[in-house]
Amino acid sequence: MSSAIPTALARGATEKLQPIAVAGLSASCRLSIVSSLEQLRSLQQEWLTLEKTNQIETTVFSSFGWCLSWSEVYATTDGPRQPSLHLIAGYDNERLVFLFPLMLARYPGLKVLTWLTDPFGQYGDVLCAKGQNAKVWINAAASFISRLKDIDLVYLRHIREDSIVAREAGELFIDARVPEEAPYLDFTQFKSEEDYDARYTSVQRKRRKKIRKELEKLGEVTFSTHSPGVAADEAMRLALAEKNAWLAERGRMNRVLNCPRHLQFLKALSRNAGPVQLVLSELKAGDSPVSWEIGFRHGTKHYGYITSHLNSLTDLSPGRLHMDLSQRKCLADGMAAFDLMVPNDAHKESWSSAKAMTNDVFLPVSINGRIIGHLYLRTLRPLLRSLYYWLEPKALRWFNPASYRFRAGATGPQVQSG
Repeated sequence: MSSAIPTALARGATEKLQPIAVAGLSASCRLSIVSSLEQLRSLQQEWLTLEKTNQIETTVFSSFGWCLSWSEVYATTDGPRQPSLHLIAGYDNERLVFLFPLMLARYPGLKVLTWLTDPFGQYGDVLCAKGQNAKVWINAAASFISRLKDIDLVYLRHIREDSIVAREAGELFIDARVPEEAPYLDFTQFKSEEDYDARYTSVQRKRRKKIRKELEKLGEVTFSTHSPGVAADEAMRLALAEKNAWLAERGRMNRVLNCPRHLQFLKALSRNAGPVQLVLSELKAGDSPVSWEIGFRHGTKHYGYITSHLNSLTDLSPGRLHMDLSQRKCLADGMAAFDLMVPNDAHKESWSSAKAMTNDVFLPVSINGRIIGHLYLRTLRPLLRSLYYWLEPKALRWFNPASYRFRAGATGPQVQSG
C-alpha cells in the first residue's frame, strides 16, 4: 500500500477509524481497510457468513474463495504495476456486515480503485447483510475513499442491474456509457429435461444432431467432467491455448485469457475447498478431446467462464453440442441458472433465455480522476469499443500484430479419425 495513506488507515482490518460523517451510520458502526493477504485470510469465516446473509445471492466473483485464490496469485508481490488489496470492510458491533471488495491499480500519474480481481471477475458488487442499510454503507465507503489522498478514481465495471450497487447507489456514480447485456439460461422454467428439450427449434435440434453425427465419424462421443488434478490441469492448459489461438486468428486479444498466470489461478481455484466449485467439462471424439468448458458454481448458479474447442474443428462447431450437454448437467444437478455473462455474443443466443443489463460506472476523487473519467472513460472509451467490434478480423490483425505469435499451432491435440 502506498505510504501516502494515513498510518491509522493502514494498520489493518481490525483497527477502529475516526467516525465518518455520513447520515444514518450509527455509533456502533466502523469502516476498516484490508490491505494484506494476512488480513484477507483472517476474514474467511466472517466473509463466508456474510455471503450467506447477503441481501441478494452473492456472485462467485464476490465470494471469498474466488477473491482469495486470485489474490494469492496476483497480489503477492509489491511493485509499480502490481495490484494491491484495498477492501473496505464495515462492522456493526464488531460484526462484519458490509464489504466493498476493491484493489488499487496504478497507472502513470493515476491511481484507480477497481473491483478486486478485475478484469478476471466478470461482475462486481458489494456485500451487505440483511437488515443493514446498504445505501448508507456505500455512501459511507465513498466518503471514506475520498479521504485517501492517493486515490484519483473509483472505476467499477459490469454493474448488473440487479446488484446492490445499482439498486441502492446508482445516483452516486457517473455512467461510463458502455451498457452491455449479460445472457443467462433460467433453469427454473423447466420442470424436466423434456421441458428443456422443448425450448429448441427443429433447426437447432437438427444442428446438434448433425454435429454429433460428424464427431462420431472420429470416434465415440463422450462428455465428462474432470476432478482436480494433473489431468484437469492439462485439459485447462489445452483449452486456454486453443482459445487464445482462436482469438488471435481473428485479431482479438484478451488480457485475461492471455495472462501468463491465468492457468496458475485456475489450478488454485480448482483445489479450493470452499463453496466455490470449478467445473471442467470435456467433450471427446474417441480418445481425443475436441472441446472444453471451464465453469464455476456458487450458490444456485453456474457461470460459463470459458468455452473452447479445437480450432481445426471450428467449422463443425463442437461447442454447440458441448454447451447443450453442459447445460443439461446443470439442470440435472439442480442449478437455478446458467450465466453466460458479458458480452452478449451472437453464439450465446441459443444457450440463453434472458438477459441482464450491465454498465460501467466511475466516481472521481481527484482532479486527475475527473479529467480521465469524463474524457476517457465516458467519451473516448465507448468510441474505441464501438470501433473494435466494428472492424473486421483482417483489420484487427493489422492493428494487433502481436496476435500472430499465437496463430500457429495452439498446443492442442489433433483429432484422428478412427
